[in-house]
Amino acid sequence: MTNLKVYVTTSDYYNHLIPGFAYLFNKYWSPNQAATILCYTLPDHSLPENFSMLSLGPPERFGNHIPEWKPGRRGANGESYPTPKWTDSLLSFFERITDEHFILLQIDYFINKPAELDKIDFLSSFLTSRDVAKIDLTLDLTRYSHRVFPHRDFQIAVSDQHAEYRSSLQAAIWRRDYFLRLLKPNRSPWDFERIGKEELKNDGKIILGLRQPDSGPVSYANLYARGKVDWRQLNKIEECVQHEMFDRDLIRRDWNGWTE
Repeated sequence: MTNLKVYVTTSDYYNHLIPGFAYLFNKYWSPNQAATILCYTLPDHSLPENFSMLSLGPPERFGNHIPEWKPGRRGANGESYPTPKWTDSLLSFFERITDEHFILLQIDYFINKPAELDKIDFLSSFLTSRDVAKIDLTLDLTRYSHRVFPHRDFQIAVSDQHAEYRSSLQAAIWRRDYFLRLLKPNRSPWDFERIGKEELKNDGKIILGLRQPDSGPVSYANLYARGKVDWRQLNKIEECVQHEMFDRDLIRRDWNGWTE
């Protein structure tokens, strides 16, 4: 368990994923780790005691009232879905909190293996440097230009200043002021990454992670792709765990957008 706060972003059309996400989080991370779901419409879910939900406001204020998989909606008329004002919805919340650092997760990234909490704690020790602005908890950083520095038993990966997707929204520890730099008005999650990746190039800040053979400290199945469940990703979850989740209605075959 880390002393950093964990925030998880969702949208109205992904709210059905919350119970399954919470189940896997507690199974593979810790039922003692507090996590806050940042949503729009508060769903009527019964969640474990370590989970809380906070509404960022009505979905129509941020364009989240239109399903991203509705025919013609994705990118129609120059509009950026899903949630074209995603950054606007997050801005006031992250301006308000006092945490200098936090962990940000996405609701459709289902954790599928025990989180390596010792490695998260090790990486967190570098947050004492003001130059360390972000720590990748996946292998995303290593897919782009980076350098590797051996340290104790670890291979520390450091993003090159010109690397792509320093703005990635995959599981990471963010320094709050660095995250706020990217919360420009009228940006969807895609815009946050796509436009933000150019804004974070050559900024002098350090983004680091670990280079490992199979997965980062937080391993996941990216359950949704373009508004539809991705069966190949779902199968990254252990089969017996899948069956248990189906039995408990934590995964359902009638979900909107479900395809095999």
